[in-house]
Amino acid sequence: MTIFFNNILTHLLIMNDISEILRCLLDQYSQLDDVDNEFQRMISEDDELKKEYDNWCEANGYNPKTGYQDYLDELLESQDSIWENIGDE
Repeated sequence: MTIFFNNILTHLLIMNDISEILRCLLDQYSQLDDVDNEFQRMISEDDELKKEYDNWCEANGYNPKTGYQDYLDELLESQDSIWENIGDE
C-alpha cells in the first residue's frame, strides 16, 4: 500500500495538484498535525511546489500561511456534513 501511495503522490507532485496532494496526505495520515508537518516539509524542499502552492492560494482566496489548513478544515467539514445527512435519512 505504501508503494502504491508513494507512486500516486509522486505523480501528483509532478502535476503540482495542491488539492489532490492535500487529499492524499489526509488519506495517508490520520492526524492533521502529521499532514501539516509533511506538507510543510514538502513545500520547504521544493521551490516549484511552493510556487504552485502560492498560486493555488491566490486562485482560491486562501492566505498562504494558513491556506492548506483552511482547505483541509473545509474538506473535513464537508465530509462531516455528508455523514450527518446520511444519518438523518
